Amino acid sequence: MKKLFFIGLATLAVGSATLTSCSKYEEGPSLTLASKTGRLTGSWKLTAQTTNGVADALTGLTQTMEITKDGKYSTVIAYSYMGFNYTNDYTGTWAFSDDKTQLITTVDGLTGTDTQTIVRLAGKELKLKTVDGTETIIQTFTAQ
Repeated sequence: MKKLFFIGLATLAVGSATLTSCSKYEEGPSLTLASKTGRLTGSWKLTAQTTNGVADALTGLTQTMEITKDGKYSTVIAYSYMGFNYTNDYTGTWAFSDDKTQLITTVDGLTGTDTQTIVRLAGKELKLKTVDGTETIIQTFTAQ
């Protein structure tokens, strides 16, 4: 009986070490039953943003994003500037990079793509990182 207990304990220890080190993303999650596509699809709202590690004020700015399983997405960016309100609507397609560490989007009617590194992809939270020259922008989205 002791031998069986130690075999089970060893299996659990090896399994735990293996499962905690297999995350593709900087901030996990390390284990999930949902597919990457399943976690990404849905409605998202921008809740935080940093530029070079400094929090950006989102006052007067809202951004929502809808991602569907069939490879389509839409985003609405609404903001106020000097007392005027503006809204930009975009639709397009999305795909994962080959290793599924990046989100690649294409806006309908435009050439080129936008590639963002996925920092976190969880059921309720999505973090995307964009590096543009000397600026590193991390956007945090919350599931709606």
